[in-house]
Amino acid sequence: MKLSIVICVYNEVKTIQKLLNSVLKVKLQNNFKKEILIFDNNSDDGTKEILKSYLNNKDLSIYFNSKNIGKGGSIIKSQKFINGDYVIFQDADLEYNPENYNLLLEKLIKNNLDAVYGSRIKLNRNYHIYFLNRIAVSFYSTLINFLYNTKFTDTATNHKLIRASIFKKMKLSSTSFAIDFEISLKLGKINAKCGEIHINYFPRKYKDGKKINFMDGINSLVIILSNLFTNR
Repeated sequence: MKLSIVICVYNEVKTIQKLLNSVLKVKLQNNFKKEILIFDNNSDDGTKEILKSYLNNKDLSIYFNSKNIGKGGSIIKSQKFINGDYVIFQDADLEYNPENYNLLLEKLIKNNLDAVYGSRIKLNRNYHIYFLNRIAVSFYSTLINFLYNTKFTDTATNHKLIRASIFKKMKLSSTSFAIDFEISLKLGKINAKCGEIHINYFPRKYKDGKKINFMDGINSLVIILSNLFTNR
């Protein structure tokens, strides 16, 4: 069995090397193999040069986008390159610990689920530095649960583990951070069997490179509501 790890990168020169080394170091249980797919959104802060130093590493596949197509754009692009049985997403910063992979896989396999989310909220409702970010995630998660018959506590979490056969068939359109909500509601639309576990989360501040902004919130609301009128 193989786990595809999709890492979207844009201007993460301070964290990318440590993050990649952490992902490479993780030993997956049950003889799982790793497929690590990195998509750089035309970084211009030195990140690209660090990634190029890994080009000879056979455990990594690195794709350099000629322009910034957004986190969502990179995730959509990843659909045609994934060869694993399961896929998980990993931000290029250090907010999410790659050691979570085994916990998520254990939950999914033990309960024969289609997807498992690593919830930052499940045991800690004050998980985020910024109050408005917490409110937005809670509001959008509640809205998706109501409209699409899901039971998520944290639809915005980056640590989403999904069966690759399901993820690769998703018709996704969001190129922004709204992709997290779109993936969540798509799982609801197909009545996927989903679960959650609690994960630790290490939020960073905007001064440290956090990128999500007000327009991402607007885009997310548009994605959530517009999908009510599609059949896919």
